[in-house]
Amino acid sequence: MLRLGGQSSVAPTPLPLFIPPTPIHQSNQTMLALLAFYVLASQALPATEPVPQQVVRNWDRNACSLIVCGPSERGIPGRDGRDGFQGPKGDKGEQGLQGPIGILGPPGKMGPAGPAGEKGSQGEKGPKGDIGEMGPGGFQGLQGPPGSTGPSGAKGDQGPQGERGEKGERGPTGPTGTQGPQGKSGAPGPTGTQGPVGEKGTKGDAGPKGSQGTTGVQGPAGKTGSPGPKGDKGSVGEKGTKGDSALSEVSLMKKQISALEGQLKALQASFAKYQKVATFPGGRTVGNKVFITSGYEGNFDDMKQRCLQAGGQLASPRNAAENAAVQQIALLYQKPVFLGITDIQTEGKFKYLNGDTIVYSNWHPGEPNNDKGTEDCVELYGNGKWNDKSCGEKRLIVCEF
Repeated sequence: MLRLGGQSSVAPTPLPLFIPPTPIHQSNQTMLALLAFYVLASQALPATEPVPQQVVRNWDRNACSLIVCGPSERGIPGRDGRDGFQGPKGDKGEQGLQGPIGILGPPGKMGPAGPAGEKGSQGEKGPKGDIGEMGPGGFQGLQGPPGSTGPSGAKGDQGPQGERGEKGERGPTGPTGTQGPQGKSGAPGPTGTQGPVGEKGTKGDAGPKGSQGTTGVQGPAGKTGSPGPKGDKGSVGEKGTKGDSALSEVSLMKKQISALEGQLKALQASFAKYQKVATFPGGRTVGNKVFITSGYEGNFDDMKQRCLQAGGQLASPRNAAENAAVQQIALLYQKPVFLGITDIQTEGKFKYLNGDTIVYSNWHPGEPNNDKGTEDCVELYGNGKWNDKSCGEKRLIVCEF
């Protein structure tokens, strides 16, 4: 409540204003109303003598408290300004300064892998490189397939008889037979000699009974009684170890042969795998032959030496199937291939490298023609046809194993 004092000649006393901190739920409108009320009250007070200060308590927990100075004789409580008008809305303040940059957070988890890119287009074929130096000798070629099994040997002599097995343990003792009949009593021993008769004495008192005399000598043993019934048969002893037989050696040989057959099958399977590896990607297999290239190009003598170092020889087709296999390699690399066939020894008589006359040929029409008198080697085109060519030219190497 607000109390106003009386009149006085003294100048009006200023009204001290105490505004406690505004609770969080009060608005700025209430503060503006209180300030307006204070100004009006100061102008309305007449000149009065000083009056004691009176403290006005707040009406409820949510209202503001005022401390004013005024006359105590008269005056009416003022209004608390709750019905005042809402003041104009203040201008929007300027934006504050930007705060400091926060600490960098931890890195996020790695995202999922993106989809695989599409396969790029094949680049243009580069220019042909210079001829490289001769590389080291190739590895030794794969071992050839095992030979056929030889005929069975003659039947062996019968082995010696095995040792005799150990004697079995003794069986348990049979039950005791029934007791035989008691023998006859022996004859009584001889009677002792009678002593002399002593004098008749007075009858004495009956003396104590004397101790029993010693036992006489035992008579002869009676006859042996009849034997008791036969006891039960004991259990059979353990069987001795069996002696070695000549048949065990045959069984052992059969097992060894069976094991060798298993190893042979494993080797054949392993060899088949090696063939597949050797023929990928620049190789072909025909029967027991494997035709393979390393992509190297050289003259006839160079390539012949390289194939020999690898344990093979230059490809020498002996039928249409083998010729087709070499043709496929030539097509794959798009290069002609030198074959292991020449007529160096005798012009016009083409032979294999071992000196045998060729048994198969697939010459291109008009070939061989020994152009300029220098064509002693044979090359194979991508179409499978043959042509005689100078041995100094460079062609793709294809070895056979």
